[in-house]
Amino acid sequence: MPSLKFPYIPETLISPITQKAIGTIYRPKIPVRLSYNHKVVPFPVESLIDSGSDTNLFPAQWGQVAGINIKKGSFKQIVGIGNAAMHAYTHRVKLYIGTYSFNTDVDFGLTQQVPLLGRTGFFNQFSEVKFLEPEKKIILTW
Repeated sequence: MPSLKFPYIPETLISPITQKAIGTIYRPKIPVRLSYNHKVVPFPVESLIDSGSDTNLFPAQWGQVAGINIKKGSFKQIVGIGNAAMHAYTHRVKLYIGTYSFNTDVDFGLTQQVPLLGRTGFFNQFSEVKFLEPEKKIILTW
């Protein structure tokens, strides 16, 4: 079975009080390219693999770069952490991850800042999504 392996990405933790660096955290982020109507965004965007996210949720600006008229998609209201509500619009796109690509739905949130890869639309595209915490790696198998 073909698979891809990606290292976690180190990020500096910033104190919300002092705005100073307080450590490093490693996150399961992978480079993803987006395509819409045969227009492929030429640069990959680091996207967080999020098992707590029901669906794929990307910043609206990223969809606009691909030529998507965000507000022409299916409207939905997404409730996240702390019951905060966000307006989003669903579009069918193609995602490229390494040598693997697939068509899927993505919700584009007007206030979303980090691309999230969720259970429906990402996890279900693979036979296995494995987090190797001690090695700080993720393996995607299809």
